[in-house]
Amino acid sequence: MSGGPADLPLDGLPQLTRLEPRQQMAIDCVRCARRLGTNGRVLGEVRYQGFVFQLWVCAPECPPGSVGT
Repeated sequence: MSGGPADLPLDGLPQLTRLEPRQQMAIDCVRCARRLGTNGRVLGEVRYQGFVFQLWVCAPECPPGSVGT
């Protein structure tokens, strides 16, 4: 994938453009927006404008009703 409309997230992953900067930088959970700390896990990766972003969620469970999905 390269920059442009083809840079959509894989099925089941939040849209990167709808996330807050702290969620894009893996500081906060992409689902609930709480601080990850040391208990996060990788949900998946998306490519946007030539950059790869790892999306992180709370672990072991992240509450549903998420921000950015």
